[in-house]
Amino acid sequence: MLVIKQARLYAPEPEGIQDILVEGGKIVRIAPSINEYDGIGEVEKLQLDGRRLAPGYIDCHEHITGGGGEQGPRTRVPEAQLSTIFRCGVTTVLGLLGTDGITRSLENLQAKCQALNEEGLSCYMLTGSYAYPSPTLTGDVERDIMLIHEVIGVKVAMSDHRSSNITGEETDPPGHPGPAGRHAGGLRRFGHHPYRKRQSRPGPHLLCPGKK
Repeated sequence: MLVIKQARLYAPEPEGIQDILVEGGKIVRIAPSINEYDGIGEVEKLQLDGRRLAPGYIDCHEHITGGGGEQGPRTRVPEAQLSTIFRCGVTTVLGLLGTDGITRSLENLQAKCQALNEEGLSCYMLTGSYAYPSPTLTGDVERDIMLIHEVIGVKVAMSDHRSSNITGEETDPPGHPGPAGRHAGGLRRFGHHPYRKRQSRPGPHLLCPGKK
């Protein structure tokens, strides 16, 4: 349990100076003053003295294992670092492969996603890549989405000069969840024409500048 004291709160509208009670990783109370836990040593206190506290950004498209590579190996971009992500005010990330689906793999992407989660970020990922049929972790797009916690959708590149020039019909079986699968998994299209678990929407986090 954590009590954040005297924060200049933006939620995202300005709320003035407020105390925030956090329990189990969730905000359970916001009030001008929360003092009933002051004498309990097991409750962590964080005194902000009027410093700003705001929701973190959600980055819905980040190549966390590195992007680039379209013009050859020298154009490969290094993988994302936790400190850089936090400095940008981002607390939730959706990772995916970029143009390079050969030297960057879904296995590497999932491992990076797990590492960022262990370090305190909320990180999810898309299976698939620019290539079609889509590469997967389990051998099947629908199984990836249903069975792997971090996977909340599939990347399908359609209207891009680097794509496999697939048609709309090709985004259904074989290789992608059909109507029955989408209904069973609570999935829908978004972004890169993938399917997303409605229940797996990244949750809100607070960003405290200067504190990891």
